[in-house]
Amino acid sequence: MDRSVAPLDCLGSSTEQCVAVQQILCRHPGVRQAAVVQHGGGLVALVVPDEAYLDDTLGRSNANAVALAKWQKTYDLNQSTKAAASAPPGFNTLGWDSSYTRRPLPPEDMREWVDVTVADILRLQSRTIYEIGCGTGMLLIRIAPHCDRYIAVDFSHAVLCRVREQLRSMPSVAERVELMERTADNFDGLAPASFDAVVINSAAQYFPNLTYLTRVLENAARCVRPGGHIFVGDVRSLPLLPAFAASVELFQAADDVDLAELRNRISRRLRHTPELVLSPAYFLTLTHRFPGISRVEIQLRSGRSDNEMTRYRCNAVLHVGRGEEPSCEVPFRRWSEDGCTLPEIPSRLQRQNQTFGISHIPNARIEKDILALEILGTADPAWTAASLRREVKQAATCGIHPQDLLDLGAPNSGFQVRLSWAASRRDGTFDALFVPGSTLERCPSAAFRWPEPEPSSFVHLANAPGQTRLRAELTERIIAHCRENLPQSFVPDRVVLVDSIPQTADALAVCEQFQGFEAK
Repeated sequence: MDRSVAPLDCLGSSTEQCVAVQQILCRHPGVRQAAVVQHGGGLVALVVPDEAYLDDTLGRSNANAVALAKWQKTYDLNQSTKAAASAPPGFNTLGWDSSYTRRPLPPEDMREWVDVTVADILRLQSRTIYEIGCGTGMLLIRIAPHCDRYIAVDFSHAVLCRVREQLRSMPSVAERVELMERTADNFDGLAPASFDAVVINSAAQYFPNLTYLTRVLENAARCVRPGGHIFVGDVRSLPLLPAFAASVELFQAADDVDLAELRNRISRRLRHTPELVLSPAYFLTLTHRFPGISRVEIQLRSGRSDNEMTRYRCNAVLHVGRGEEPSCEVPFRRWSEDGCTLPEIPSRLQRQNQTFGISHIPNARIEKDILALEILGTADPAWTAASLRREVKQAATCGIHPQDLLDLGAPNSGFQVRLSWAASRRDGTFDALFVPGSTLERCPSAAFRWPEPEPSSFVHLANAPGQTRLRAELTERIIAHCRENLPQSFVPDRVVLVDSIPQTADALAVCEQFQGFEAK
């Protein structure tokens, strides 16, 4: 699917006016691409910024260095404490705190998080691995024994010191591991096609921006052999960021907090999120950017623990190498229309003996959070946080827990269950494939086509942590440029920074969608 779009037609205003404004916008050095729509009685400019202008002219490169130094200092301080020194080998979870309670996540939650992540990576059957952002070594200590070579890098000196201390008591693991202190975008000395896999788990959220991440992934793809993988794990979901922010603020709010104040708190959390939050749609664009990436899987995280990692994060598995995996078309039916219940799925597979898909499955993990966000938009202004919590608690639910579906495909079941968030829906629904063993025997490496995101999902691919002032300055410069070069009636009322220009049919909807929450 070609992600590029033709120049956007101007909706509701004259072609001459539209063309004139677009031409002037594109003459600004900070604008790579632009379109104009009429919205709310005025003109709105949709602008894809020029990355070099942001970095060099507006100083984003310096801001990136400051942001990375801040995260580095945080981790150095965390690992310089007595608690870090006394942590059990292979299970140093210092710093893993809940956004809800602000307290450390329960050990049993973290053990499950480690176990399922390790299992996901081991399924890739990689013998040589390059891990970016290894942290305290919870993954490498468990995965390295299955490898011939394991290079782990991190930018925190204190973190790597802790890992070295652990490895001294594990000589059989240590002999396979090489530790390197460097930033994620430093690939110096790494030969092309020298690893089976690059692992970036729970690290991408600390990258300063989307451009930085893209540069890292481009280099990672160069370093991976054909048939290998890039595993980007524990990725925070941009489509679900409003629901996550609402759930945290509702959890923390006192009973008497009114809904207006609650909305303000949610808005502040969205604006000041310090971590990079990504749309699954971003990863789907990489097959068109980098020829080495053949396909992408967006996986829901497995597990029973009820925390923000299982609820609001996913894994992206990038397959490197083209033309090796046949692509299979599978019919998908909506869960609400399919009529199949959870217990009926195994017998249906045995009866049909063919792969089938179900889409738009309501997600029991976050169903209540999605509902709270919906009610918040229309609730009686006299309501309080207590009223909202009570309404959500009493509401009927119909969600399916993703782990219940995954459990159907147990090793002896005769079929596999695969789940996907590739469609990037804001309601958190997911899609499922049920693949009988006979299909896997005939074509074990088959690549199945999942439902794709709506075109509007590609307009905003990530947030821009710590760049509010910089991006505001860019929009001010663009408006000033328009005032200097256009009649006053042609000057846009608003500039919205986007990652791609939406297609005509989506333009006004996108403006409406991000009026209350703008991802950039």
